[in-house]
Amino acid sequence: MFKRTASLLVLVGILLLLVVAFSVSAQEPVTLDVMGFVVPLEEQGTPLDEAYQTFIADFEAAHPNVDINALETPPEFDTQLLVDLAAGTAPDVWNQDASTFARLVEGEYLLDLRQCLELTPSLNLDRFFPSVLSIWQPEADGPIYALPNDFTPMVIYYNLASFERAGVEPPPADWTWDDLIQLSQELTLDAEGRNRLDPDFDESNVVQWGFRVRKWAFEWLYRVWQNSGDVISPDGTTVSGYLDSPESIEAITFLRDLVLEYGVSPEPSVYDQLIQQAGFLDRFLLGEFAMFDRGHWELVGLRANANYQPGSFGILSQPSSTEEATIFYASGFVVNASVTDAEKQAACDFIAAATDRAYQDTKAITGIAISGNQAAAEAAAEDNPYPEIEEVFVNEVQFGRPPYGARFSNWPIVEELLDAMMERILAGGDVATEVAAAVEEINRELSR
Repeated sequence: MFKRTASLLVLVGILLLLVVAFSVSAQEPVTLDVMGFVVPLEEQGTPLDEAYQTFIADFEAAHPNVDINALETPPEFDTQLLVDLAAGTAPDVWNQDASTFARLVEGEYLLDLRQCLELTPSLNLDRFFPSVLSIWQPEADGPIYALPNDFTPMVIYYNLASFERAGVEPPPADWTWDDLIQLSQELTLDAEGRNRLDPDFDESNVVQWGFRVRKWAFEWLYRVWQNSGDVISPDGTTVSGYLDSPESIEAITFLRDLVLEYGVSPEPSVYDQLIQQAGFLDRFLLGEFAMFDRGHWELVGLRANANYQPGSFGILSQPSSTEEATIFYASGFVVNASVTDAEKQAACDFIAAATDRAYQDTKAITGIAISGNQAAAEAAAEDNPYPEIEEVFVNEVQFGRPPYGARFSNWPIVEELLDAMMERILAGGDVATEVAAAVEEINRELSR
């Protein structure tokens, strides 16, 4: 009995020593290499720079055992990151673009942040827009590899003066592709003020274009979704039966027709000449283009333009064909899977603070994107000088889908081939022929 009691006391003593050792270990000094909180040299002293410095100082004050080594984001970060990860020299925490996210998941470089929910009780998933959080969780109920920092859906910008000049009203939120065609024709004007529907319209003297269509896939992929189509299989192994499906062909034809049949967007060669003479944002603000697709970041460039006047443009939701859909371009905080236990705790605490309302309220400083923290985003929209603009962005969240680069590691090469395909189509190539050629070329890349 005495031996059993003595053994039990020894065991308890060992456990107590382990608890003490763990507590000491948890409080040991930690240096966390963090990327995404340093502005370029030319932006030092700006409100954003001050917000970054204040956040890091406040975090270090609340976590005296953690030193944040804030690193400047290098040029060509996506390429450099892969090199650093392979070499073991990558940062511990960084802000990751969703469009190149999948290859990091495939390489098993990222920590499953569900661990942070256990390590940092103040962190919860309720703070995020569910549809934005899903970008970083490739499988339902599976690992979460990042937590939302910011994002934007793609919307349509419109020039109020262009609409007034054409004598038309902005469309309602539930507008359709047919509405877009009709409206774009009415907004495309010649020098005499005649629109595309007028039989006397002067083809050689267009002074206002109704819409802008370009080859870049990031500006048109969601048109395919709006028509209940897709461009690649759910497992990312083929585009056969997807890119060349009737739904996708119809969506691509719709885009081609805006340029070549309805003539509401300049052909690529004409567009290139226009923007060589003056930048696109200048032409848009001067009313030479009535509508174009873009994300929240375009607000910054527009408002900084010399031709900007408050209230000169508005925002429209995406039109629909058979479905309402847009795409999310987003960034999220990730943690290097190779961090030590002490670094992991510090990293989880850091991300909890970076996604909390206090820091996320600073997203309104730049206006580049919308906060991934739902309460911060909604408050920013309400407090904005132009709440009607922010309201459209927030309303579009329900229709947003992840970019393909968040799901497929080889998406960048697919996107390049889609750009090339659309360039040929907008230059007059036959849709079915060019899509078939792209399907063959993309499948060849996917099989490598």
